[in-house]
Amino acid sequence: MSETADIENGLSSLNEKVRWDAAIAAGELIAVRPLVVWSIVKKYGSIDDPDLRTAVATCILEHLLEHHFDDFFPLLKTEIESGNHLLGETFSECWKFGQSELPQNSIQWDELQKKIADGRIQE
Repeated sequence: MSETADIENGLSSLNEKVRWDAAIAAGELIAVRPLVVWSIVKKYGSIDDPDLRTAVATCILEHLLEHHFDDFFPLLKTEIESGNHLLGETFSECWKFGQSELPQNSIQWDELQKKIADGRIQE
């Protein structure tokens, strides 16, 4: 089985520790397979399981944006603004690191966070 399949199986587990370990493993792929990681974020950051979304937010998404903000923030924003409110909730749990803290990126981040908090995202 591939590393990605192992991660996805872990994220689908009913066992909380297994899910969090899989989220950590996905985060470790950010440097070498960011597109694969983005697909994991889209899929598992949109699931109606608050604990899983928190794992995706804190172990994967915030670090994907930390290192690849320009590549993935526009995709994230489009996905959320297209009505993916669960992914918006996932993003709401993220902290800024690295590239996300750069002034222009931070402004974009804050604007999207505010839209989500104000309920200005279509469902």
